[in-house]
Amino acid sequence: MMMGMIGIAQTKQNDTIHIKEVRIDVTKQNQKSHNIPMSVTAFNAKAIETLKIDDITDIKSLIPNVFIPKHGTRLNTDIYIRGVGTSKGEPSVGIYVDDIPYFDSGTVNFEFANISKIELLRGPQGTLYGRNAMGGLLKIYTPDPVFERKADIKLDYSRFNTYKIDGNYNQVISDKIAFNFNTFYKHSDGFFTNKFDNKKVDAEKTYGWHSKFRFDISDKLKARLLLSCEKSNQPGFAYGVYDSNTQTVNDVNYNNPSKYERKFRTAGLNLKYEASLFDINFSTSFQKLIDTYLIDQDFTPNDIYAVDMNRNNNAIVEELSFKSKPDSKLKWIGGLFAFQRDLLKDVDFSINGSHGKMNFLKNYNQKIYGFAGYGQADYSIHQFVISTGLRYDLENAQLDYNYDLKRGENTTHKTDFNHQLKFNQILPKLSLSYLPNDKVNIYTSITKGYKAGGFNATIERDEDETFEPEYSINYETGVKLRSLKNKLITNFSLFYIDWDHQQVVQSVPSGRGTMIKNAGKSESKGVEFETQYLINHNLDFALNFGYDDAKFIKYKYNDTKDYTGNQLPLVPKYTFSTIMNYKWRLNKKAIKYVLFNVNYNRFGKYYWTADNADYQKSYGLLNANIKFVLKKANIGFWAKNITNEKYNKYYFTISTLHKAYAEASKPVQFGVFIKYKF
Repeated sequence: MMMGMIGIAQTKQNDTIHIKEVRIDVTKQNQKSHNIPMSVTAFNAKAIETLKIDDITDIKSLIPNVFIPKHGTRLNTDIYIRGVGTSKGEPSVGIYVDDIPYFDSGTVNFEFANISKIELLRGPQGTLYGRNAMGGLLKIYTPDPVFERKADIKLDYSRFNTYKIDGNYNQVISDKIAFNFNTFYKHSDGFFTNKFDNKKVDAEKTYGWHSKFRFDISDKLKARLLLSCEKSNQPGFAYGVYDSNTQTVNDVNYNNPSKYERKFRTAGLNLKYEASLFDINFSTSFQKLIDTYLIDQDFTPNDIYAVDMNRNNNAIVEELSFKSKPDSKLKWIGGLFAFQRDLLKDVDFSINGSHGKMNFLKNYNQKIYGFAGYGQADYSIHQFVISTGLRYDLENAQLDYNYDLKRGENTTHKTDFNHQLKFNQILPKLSLSYLPNDKVNIYTSITKGYKAGGFNATIERDEDETFEPEYSINYETGVKLRSLKNKLITNFSLFYIDWDHQQVVQSVPSGRGTMIKNAGKSESKGVEFETQYLINHNLDFALNFGYDDAKFIKYKYNDTKDYTGNQLPLVPKYTFSTIMNYKWRLNKKAIKYVLFNVNYNRFGKYYWTADNADYQKSYGLLNANIKFVLKKANIGFWAKNITNEKYNKYYFTISTLHKAYAEASKPVQFGVFIKYKF
């Protein structure tokens, strides 16, 4: 739980203050965060605005042992929780928006607009959410429509001609129907210039809308209809040649045009019915992603490598669940889950070499079907709560692959195949909580994590066509404390992950591309600490710390390279953040109060690749926000990376060129915003 969730409750009798209890929806039981036997962090709408969380990558600095590197575009967004994550393939962390799963890594990094709450659970959530939740679960919520007319608009402007316009409107149609609508537009001129043509390479234009309809059909039956669309255009990549000796990046300098364009649409329907003995929930959703990826793969002024990729990705998901009434002594939930995904992908990988230009033309037609049944029950015995859960996951994947080689005007058919993969897995969970009173929760849990195998995109040998599933057994024990009349909250946890067949990224034998293989055995172990203290009506403080020792126990890369004992890539040794809010109450007609926020976030050393050759040294980011709260408007100033800390955001290598590349950090950013309520 984070500082941003702090709220003040006051009684007329004794004028005491305390932190409001947080309720978490991610468990599907609307539980109090204090009673959940796992590590969970949440942010409400005010915290999201105060901490300026603009997209998913901004939360990495605020939660222990969570790291989300930026790739430079929205194509790939990797989330690492306690060392569990991957830079290629499907995410290892489940991501849901308004209970709609976002399967593809190309959809998860969307622009945050009108977000009401963010919840993140650390550790496997496979019992309730399946194989994509091996590292944890992130759930994002937009507000439900309310039965009153209201509207607001927000303007934000900062350096490099970066601005965002965000508008919200809520309307009542009848005493049973209401809807809200959000639309936004974001533009940035970009921070980095391509030396080759003197054009900005990281400019961006993103816009979209989101609507939600509320139908209170009866006292027992409720419906929600969600529709959204987002488009983005990023005309380049800010990668330059990396100097390992100085850990610095040379100027961006490449000749081939590059861009990433994306459009995705989402539609979802949710029905809730309150029966006499239990509640029923049904949801169905559809998501379509169309994107284009054009990149100068060698990032030099020479014509060596270039990639042109186009994708069309559809996903349909349905879920039916039943759960007990909130006042039941035995709290239970059970359900059925099914999904279908269709991916069409065309890739043109061109090489200019001593034998002239060659085009590797590849076509992928992939279908994935999945089905699951799950159940979980919590039973209270005096001061103890036993929770047990079980899920059966079944998945069928099919790939129709075609590969042609073009030299000049001649095209040679190289290979094609149609393969099928089938996976099934049982995912158990067991936890025990001791709650002697409403101030203390001591818990321990054991959970199985699982992520299905799949097909590689770049295939040069028969044995590299597919990769196997990965598995983990996760142990966690912790304590949650509420003290000083609920003004101080402290959470402490220890975890250990025993990990088999971890899916890791390797170069293909030619060096022209990457593939996913399975390492033998890995482990991740560490500690997490979170505390927040409401000092008085005006001042609150939070501190969060995570330590993670994640390494390969057995990983033989090939006959000559053995990475056993190396640290897992992209896992900071520690994460640290501290947040302070001070509210200066004026109680004037013009200004109600002024809110001052300062937060500092630090990441320990981490390695970029499994060979542990190059690394990012420890760095810290200082941010601040000042907000003037008026009767109908908020006016504020913000700054990020105030000390202009220099670090590298992302790194990769191209073995055939014997070079490494990286994207440098953005310089100090500062801006102004105004939000007006109608």
